Amino acid sequence: MPRISLISSLIAIVMASICYGQTGKGVITGHVQDSQAAALPGAKIEFVPQVRPIVSDPQGDFTLTDVAPGTYSFTISYIGFTGYSGSVTIAAGQTAHADATLKVASRSDEVIVTDERPFGEAEAINETRAAENILQVLPAEVITSLPNANIADALARMPSVTIERDEGEGKYVQIRGTEPRLSNTMVDGVTIPSPETGVRQIKLDTIASDLVESVEINKTLQANIDADGIGGSVNLVTKTASDSPTLILYGLAGHTPIIGGRTVEQAGGTMGRRFLADKKLGVLVGGTYDYNGRGINDIEPVPTSSSLTPHYDSVDFRDYIYNRTRWGATGSADYKFHEGSNISARFLFSTFRNWGNKWVFTLTDASKFDPTNPQGSSDPVYSQDWRRPNMAIGSLSLQGNQIFNANTIHWNASVSRSRSLSGSGGANYVWLGANNDGTAYNCANDESAAKSVYRPGWSASCFGAGTANAFDKNNYGLVEYDPPTFGQSVQLNLQASGSYSRLYHVGHHFGTFEFGAKVRNGHKFDDTYNEAYLAPDSTGFSTPVSAHPEWNSDFNDPDYYSGTYGKYPAVTDYAKIKVFALTTGGFILNGGPGVNSNNYDLVERVTAGYLMNTFELASRFRLVAGLRFEATHLNTLSFDNTTGALTFKAGGDYLNALPSASLRFAIDKDSDLRLVYGRGLARPDPQDVTAAIGQIVKSQTPESVSVGNPNLKAEFANNYDVLYERFLSPLGLIQAGYFYKDLSNPIVTQQTLTSSSVYNPGILTLVDQPLNAGSAHVQGVEFGFQQRLSYFPGLLGGAGISANYSYTNSKAMHVDPLRTDSPALLRQAPNSWSISPTYDTRKFSMRVGMTYQDKMIYAYQYENLSYATDANGNPIIVNGVQQTVPNPQVGNTAGPAGDNYLYAHFQFDTQASYSLPLGFQVYAYGLNLNNEVFGFYNGSPQYVVQREYYHPTYAGGIRWTLPHER
Repeated sequence: MPRISLISSLIAIVMASICYGQTGKGVITGHVQDSQAAALPGAKIEFVPQVRPIVSDPQGDFTLTDVAPGTYSFTISYIGFTGYSGSVTIAAGQTAHADATLKVASRSDEVIVTDERPFGEAEAINETRAAENILQVLPAEVITSLPNANIADALARMPSVTIERDEGEGKYVQIRGTEPRLSNTMVDGVTIPSPETGVRQIKLDTIASDLVESVEINKTLQANIDADGIGGSVNLVTKTASDSPTLILYGLAGHTPIIGGRTVEQAGGTMGRRFLADKKLGVLVGGTYDYNGRGINDIEPVPTSSSLTPHYDSVDFRDYIYNRTRWGATGSADYKFHEGSNISARFLFSTFRNWGNKWVFTLTDASKFDPTNPQGSSDPVYSQDWRRPNMAIGSLSLQGNQIFNANTIHWNASVSRSRSLSGSGGANYVWLGANNDGTAYNCANDESAAKSVYRPGWSASCFGAGTANAFDKNNYGLVEYDPPTFGQSVQLNLQASGSYSRLYHVGHHFGTFEFGAKVRNGHKFDDTYNEAYLAPDSTGFSTPVSAHPEWNSDFNDPDYYSGTYGKYPAVTDYAKIKVFALTTGGFILNGGPGVNSNNYDLVERVTAGYLMNTFELASRFRLVAGLRFEATHLNTLSFDNTTGALTFKAGGDYLNALPSASLRFAIDKDSDLRLVYGRGLARPDPQDVTAAIGQIVKSQTPESVSVGNPNLKAEFANNYDVLYERFLSPLGLIQAGYFYKDLSNPIVTQQTLTSSSVYNPGILTLVDQPLNAGSAHVQGVEFGFQQRLSYFPGLLGGAGISANYSYTNSKAMHVDPLRTDSPALLRQAPNSWSISPTYDTRKFSMRVGMTYQDKMIYAYQYENLSYATDANGNPIIVNGVQQTVPNPQVGNTAGPAGDNYLYAHFQFDTQASYSLPLGFQVYAYGLNLNNEVFGFYNGSPQYVVQREYYHPTYAGGIRWTLPHER
């Protein structure tokens, strides 16, 4: 019965609207473009006598329904262009057209329509002005004007956005001082799944930067936006056909001077056009391929936690070569049945193969020598990894719009899929050289030999000749061969949504009432597992590398770490080790096949509905208020430690009401003030909510184990924003804002000391488990300035500037029972900024990119309390509460036992282009010209945990664009 009632109500609304439309009103449609027929999205159209104001869509079109017959004058405004004025007469039941071609504001600004990046900046500013929520837009022309290898690299140049880097490129986006898990990623408004096995956040280096038309960051929530965006929502907008034919081809090549020289290659193209009468049908396809031969020099020391003077128990000397390849395709097809009625299909697919090799020599301090162990605990170790991760993301959506009279119906059906094939293996080697007893082999950390506080020194004996040389692979024996990982991790999302909106007016005040519903069913699983094979001899030391010269690799790095530690030593080739292990026979399988306690199967269904109303309170006030409901249903199947199989079932349901409201006040025609409130949520990661019990680590005291928590709930945030913005002539924008996020039930990992039989019967065990605990807040201010300086005289008139600065601070309260302080939130950088000077003439364009992000906590590990135990090592519990005792740490939070931080990061990039006749353009760039370091430290920067370098990359290319088309 409820369904019949709902259907009946919808039919009544439609019939009433049709009848209403037969009262003799008409429709005004139009298209806004520049002098070269490029669409101008976000143009503001106003009518006299007063009709509700409207803005042009991404194709530059607009449709105004339910208009009384008569003659109307109208104006169209677009920042960076002169205004347009005209008139239109509409008859009862007819459609009138109000097309407009806008010109640049002045002759000195004509470059806006002849160069790509300034045009893209104009488009972004106008879309920002037109948006109901706080929105920032990064068009393709701006993304590709600097050497941004992927979407994350481009977003790092926006206000209040920082990124986590991986192997020299951006990886995760962190918005407004929140960790990546608290932000959402969409393609054309459809939430896409993560290709990684255990997390929600999207690994954005999977997606090439030149596959999209623009990237939008929704920094505030509305009822018609998915609520899982506490930090913000990133929307990747795919390309569509424009009124003019599109044909773009490009190619690039470059070089990175590291590990003997690595290469960079890139190629791609886009083509599309509109067909049929009135250009009703649009089709566009595009593709890209890029190869990045990455080299990495890395050291990873382990600070001695009991010494304020930097000292290290061990160090990894690591060298990497990567062959990072990305290829992808995008496409769209749309058909306009008539004005206000259309249907479109869009797809995006991108795959990323981060293939490479890693070699590691681990040196330990001789003072850690254990005389009870023949192969002492401080013996050096050699290992290598053969990495073949293969990730992909795909999205396909079908959507339509139908406008009739004062009503609009929008619907969407989509499927998106991601997958990860890790395919990684390795080999481990054991020390066969001189005993590490302080005589024959007495390797030690020696800070007197350090080149700097960030490059720990090690005694010459570590690299001694013969059997004492820890940098000689021939002093090691093969002990373990690990074949590539088996299986895959996959997530499939099916989604459908629909919305209905109706325009209305009260006197001279206009409004829009809207309601809608959405369902998203996500199915994610991980069936990956690894195998390990031990060398045939039970002692594991029967296959010395020195006896197998056929294992040698041709890898060579003569300038490892800029010569600080000499030439990187000769290494072995994994492919040759693999052949040996498979053909020799006798290797012993260590554990049964197909066993992985982290395997799981998860189904999450989110059903949502919303109501939203937009209303102009007065000529200067616009209020958007709404309420969203999201119901979550969860089923999980995970590893049961008692049965040794995937048999543990869990799940649950919860319903959340999420209000939002925004008030926009027009101070004058060029500036406004926005006040916004929205409540958002962040659901737990799959790796946290599945109840998988990890392997018990028996090599430490007490023993430890990690376990999931099927009872985890989403965490929430009340988000408050104040933003002032002023739009500048001829093309510019000033923004100044404040935000505050009040988080409840944050998901944190807590440790508990227990002898519970569930994990490790009768044995004192330290259990790591995610919980909803404590509370937190983050607040900040952000400033943005963008301006074309065309009013400067002569050659200076081509200059421009884009800059932003953000400051945030945060506190996390009661998130760990073993600490009494209130640390900052994970991934919150106190200061971040970006400065980008630009210069443009008709033929030449150049942009410099300087970005900085402050240090940020990567993982909590500081503890000023420890669990109390009795003489037998059992936990002391009083009234059901586990007791704690003071546990002073050396140097407190700033000491070597402090939290784990990401180093601050500053990067300098530049790119320039020059236009040639017939649509050709040459360009060149320099990436990471200052060779910035990436890494981690504990407590304070001098307690180094990791520091790796990539060296600058230099590249150049050529691009051809069909003349008169961007």
